[in-house]
Amino acid sequence: MKKLIFLLLIIFLQYLFAEETLTLKTLLNLALERNPEIKSLKEKVEAQNYRIAPEKALPEPMIGFSIKNIGIDRFSVGEEMMSGIGISFSQKIPFPGKLKLRGEIAEIRALRTEEGLKSFTLSLIGKIKELYSKLFFYNRGVEILEKKKEILGKALKVAETRYSVGEGIQSDIFKAQVEISKIEEELILMKQMLNTVEREINSLLDFPPEKPLGKPEEIPFYEMKFELNELYKNAERISPMLKEAELMIEESKKEVELSKKEFYPDFMIEGGKEFKGKFKDMYEIMIGVEIPIYYKKKQENLLKESISNFNSSKNNYISMKNEVFFMINENFILAKASENLIRLYRERIIPQATLALESSLSNYQVGKVDFLTLLSDINNLFSYEMDYYKELSNLWISVSKIEALTFLKIIGEN
Repeated sequence: MKKLIFLLLIIFLQYLFAEETLTLKTLLNLALERNPEIKSLKEKVEAQNYRIAPEKALPEPMIGFSIKNIGIDRFSVGEEMMSGIGISFSQKIPFPGKLKLRGEIAEIRALRTEEGLKSFTLSLIGKIKELYSKLFFYNRGVEILEKKKEILGKALKVAETRYSVGEGIQSDIFKAQVEISKIEEELILMKQMLNTVEREINSLLDFPPEKPLGKPEEIPFYEMKFELNELYKNAERISPMLKEAELMIEESKKEVELSKKEFYPDFMIEGGKEFKGKFKDMYEIMIGVEIPIYYKKKQENLLKESISNFNSSKNNYISMKNEVFFMINENFILAKASENLIRLYRERIIPQATLALESSLSNYQVGKVDFLTLLSDINNLFSYEMDYYKELSNLWISVSKIEALTFLKIIGEN
């Protein structure tokens, strides 16, 4: 009974202190919920939407009060015909079309901010997937090095046994000990890189840098099923980065139209009433027109500025499109190369290296191969395993970048 209780206690403690599994879906949800930049951009989008209505509204009207008095030694309102107390109302009215254009510019600016939010969100999702794959690789790297250390420990024991019975040489023992020390050095560096990735993820999630994240799940192998031309078309059609650049062109075009409207005068309408006491009240209506006499210095330069901005935004779109296509092409090539290497490692190289190590270990025990051959086979197998997981991580990184550029979902979330 005591043994059963003790066994159950061990199982409970193992469960209690087991490392929590970290899923990609959990990370993505936390990033979208907690990332400060996402929050900032959402507020900016809301602010830009609030800006639309004021841009369409008329300028604020003005109410004025006045008093006309004959002399300063007495109050003459009601006694003198020229004296009176007046109240007036004035409203500035922009030339027809100006308010409409300002509203349209504000609407486009709000849409551009929304596309910027989408673009950053996609970039953040891609970054999280990239860091998740690195986190997986470094975790798996630590496991591979620990496993390699264990195999080297077994080889060391065999070398010691053979030396003790006079069948081996002492240098084999020293070589094994050196290899184990090298593994310990590699483990320190691998854990350091693992810690760096964890801190970077925590910064994106707005967590303390030292917060533990848990062990990532196995990342699956994804084939790039899209052709390069499909990726180009999708990016050109719905990529938020390019949509934002397109909206910049549209906004600049509206700015040019508004600059042309600025050559036309705005109007001022004013009406008022003057109270004269026992005399009849007086009424006044006035219509004023602004005269753009300084158009050479003001309106013409503003038009030239808006035209330059328009041309700049068109060139910026072309430049950004070329950059997006280049990045898609580059990451597509990298993804395809990683795919081919992953298949090669998984289907041929690692199985062959495993058989070679098993053979070397068996043959070394009976003295059919030397220790250097055994060490070479150990190093080869675990080097290939490390390369396999590195390429799997590289595949995720490349595909994550393609997703952010094309608005496609290729990598799933568990």
